[in-house]
Amino acid sequence: MADNANSFFAKPAVAIVTGASKGIGRAIAIEFAKRFTEGLLLVLTGRSDKDLQETVSLIQADSSSPSKLTVRCVVGDLQNQSTIQKLFGNLFEDINPSKYDHAILINNAGSTGDISKYVRNFGLNDLPELQDFFFLNVNCPLLLVSKFLSVFSVQESASSEKRPSRLTIVQITSLAAVIPIKSWSIYCTGKASRDALHRIIAAEEPSARVLSYGPGPVMTDMLRHGRDFSGDPDTANNLSELYKRAVQPQKTASVLCNFLEEDKYESGAHVEFGDITGAPR
Repeated sequence: MADNANSFFAKPAVAIVTGASKGIGRAIAIEFAKRFTEGLLLVLTGRSDKDLQETVSLIQADSSSPSKLTVRCVVGDLQNQSTIQKLFGNLFEDINPSKYDHAILINNAGSTGDISKYVRNFGLNDLPELQDFFFLNVNCPLLLVSKFLSVFSVQESASSEKRPSRLTIVQITSLAAVIPIKSWSIYCTGKASRDALHRIIAAEEPSARVLSYGPGPVMTDMLRHGRDFSGDPDTANNLSELYKRAVQPQKTASVLCNFLEEDKYESGAHVEFGDITGAPR
């Protein structure tokens, strides 16, 4: 890890991580806590308070600078439209942007949607489920980035108060954003939409660094669910093979952090774990 003033991890920072109660989101939170040594406010959100508290315990056990680390948990469901405004308020509550040189948003939370059907099998009765899926996986990331920029961007600030000089937005994507997967039409469409969204954010916000990171096959509940419940037999077989070479969440989180520190990517790019490590896609 580079040891200089421009390092990704060298300055006091605030990082908001969605889906931090397990899997990749939890692993990224743990990795951040180890690497930010000059002060970090880590704001974690997820649906389960118990799982979030387990994340906190793991962070505290592994942090290299516990005295400079503050962890705040916000329990809530990003798919619940009736409570989303309150959840967003709680996420950004009492954050003083002038205290930080770096603000980071990790858009990790997501879901597979219905992976049991081909497109021809969907009907109007599926509309409520489709609306919930796209709210969580597309609308919510858009709204969260908008809120993030309104709080931390110099351009959005109406006051003369200091704002972080560095903004980083990372969304966790998938190869499903760029390749068709039979019976995964909703998931692929959601990931492709998120990729497009973050390319647009990169174009609109040149002062921010924006990355769509594909973590590769990772040993998570989502991969196991895909393997066991895919409606297409070929897809299920392919996921079974992927599962055999899946990496632990902490491995892909470490690769992501190293890549962020190198800071050699084009803002808005989609970069896969395999692109960085040479592992098969």
